[in-house]
This record gives sequence, structure tokens and C-alpha cells, in this order.
Amino acid sequence: MFRIKLNNSINLEKATKVIATIGNFDGVHEGHKKLLRQLDSKGKEYNAWRVVITFDILPREYFADQVNTLRLPRIGLLRDKIRVLAETNLVDEVVVLHFNSYLAKLSPEEFIDQILKKKLKVSHMLVGHDFHFGNKASGSIHDIIDAGIDCEEFSEVCYDNVRISSSLIRELASEQNLSLIKKYLGHNISYTSRVVYGNQIGRKYGVPTINLELRKIRPVLWGIYVGFVYIDGHRYNGVISIGKNPTVGDGKVYKVEAHLLDVDLNLYGKIASVEILYYLRPELKFTDLDTLFNQIHQDMQDARDFFAQIQE
Repeated sequence: MFRIKLNNSINLEKATKVIATIGNFDGVHEGHKKLLRQLDSKGKEYNAWRVVITFDILPREYFADQVNTLRLPRIGLLRDKIRVLAETNLVDEVVVLHFNSYLAKLSPEEFIDQILKKKLKVSHMLVGHDFHFGNKASGSIHDIIDAGIDCEEFSEVCYDNVRISSSLIRELASEQNLSLIKKYLGHNISYTSRVVYGNQIGRKYGVPTINLELRKIRPVLWGIYVGFVYIDGHRYNGVISIGKNPTVGDGKVYKVEAHLLDVDLNLYGKIASVEILYYLRPELKFTDLDTLFNQIHQDMQDARDFFAQIQE
């Protein structure tokens, strides 16, 4: 467990009450934000410290790894989640639980006692309408109430008669429907991580790229995009590749790579964020590197044309 304090105006040690909500919060979409507004309202009513409990890795990723099946794709990385939660100004603290065998085996009663009560001192909770927790997802809101924690249920959120969910965002991502994704998220999809060394092939062809560390995370988007790249407070225009780089890769590792247009900087080790603006084309496997980089140069020109249009 690690804790990220977002509100420095309140002394956590002096907070007499803690109200919490719990979930994956993948993407922090408009449904999540409505829940957070209710958390904020209840927090002010109870004069309580507002806490979001979330996970990294996510429970579904842990269980997929246990049976060696494909992980569900993530809408955002942990840094993106924390950034969006902070921007809402509705949360005082984010608590991140690393989901592992220990957490997976906890009964609902053990999770309530060891995590909610002893470690976080939760007095009130707000949970989703379909919330389940503990070993084999056997716990529900009733277990929390029975344990003496005041708990309320948050109903599902609809937008234009559509239920907003992370599953819906993933479906839209498979269709490259970036405009609806932005509508339901309230922001563009971004991926934020540390810049790590790649295979250096792009630099040899005059197209240096930055590679973001994903580890085993599977991103929700897949293809070649135009977007902004943020590093050290600066914003750059870029072409962004999300996938497995099949022409030069082994097809086993997911990658987010970005070429900064007309910029060549040494950025290794820095934290970078790519914001996806526009879908260019699917990821393809080319017969050779010359063909690949001919296409990449065309992608770069298409990206320049896109940025020229939005600046008019």
C-alpha cells in the first residue's frame, strides 16, 4: 500500500472521520466523476477526509496472469489516474493497493478489519451499485454495514441514455472512436510513464523516438496516432505508436513510442505523457525497414498537416 496526499490544507492526523470509495477507476470517466462529486458532498456533510482506494496492478490483471490469459486493456496508467483525480479537487488522498495473493485471499471480514478499519480508519463509505470485494468477490455493501461502517450505494450513471463505464470506453477504443471517448471521459486518453531505452532503430533512420515503460500493461488504444507529448512542462507535437511494433519486435511486449516532430532531445529517465488527439492508421507489419520508415515519414507529414489545421 502507498498513499498519495492530494490536499495539503488539511492535517490527516487531525481528521476525525474518513469517507472512502473503492474501485479500479480506470480512465476516471464521467461516471467516476459523478461518484466523486457525491463523495465530496458527503465528505463536507460529515467533515471527513475524502479517500479514493484503488489498485495497481488491477485485480482483473492479477487473475488473468494467474491463468495465463490475455489481460483486459487499460484506459490509463497509474500516473494518469492520480493526475485526473487530483484535477477534480474532490479527493484528499489516493490509496493504492498492490493487488497480490495476500489481498486475493482476504475474506470480506478480513479486508474490512485489516485495510478499511485498522490501516485507513474508514468511518463512512460510498460504493458502486455492483460493488463486490474480498475472496472470490464474496463481499458486498451489506458486509461493510454489518461491520459498523456507514455505507451508501451509488447508482449507475447514464449520459444521453447510455450507461458510462470503463467497458464502454474499451469498446469505443476498439472502434477508434476518439470523439465519443473524450465525451465520456471528459478528457483525451493519455499515457504517462518513464522514458526507457528502446532498440534505437528509429534514430538510425533519422526518426528518434521515446519509449514509455508499460511493463505488462496492455493499452486500450492500438495503432498510429497524432498527439501532444508533455515533458518537463513543455508540450511537443508528436506521432505516437501504440502496439507491439511487429516489424522489428517479437510481438510479446506492448509499447508506447512517440516521435517528437522536428525535435531531438535526450529524454531518457524523464517522465513523459502522451495525449492522443487523432487516429492516423492501424499498426502494420512491413516487409522491411525501408518500407516501414517510408510510411513513418508519411505519418510525420500527416501529423504536421493535422497540427497546421488545428492551429488555423
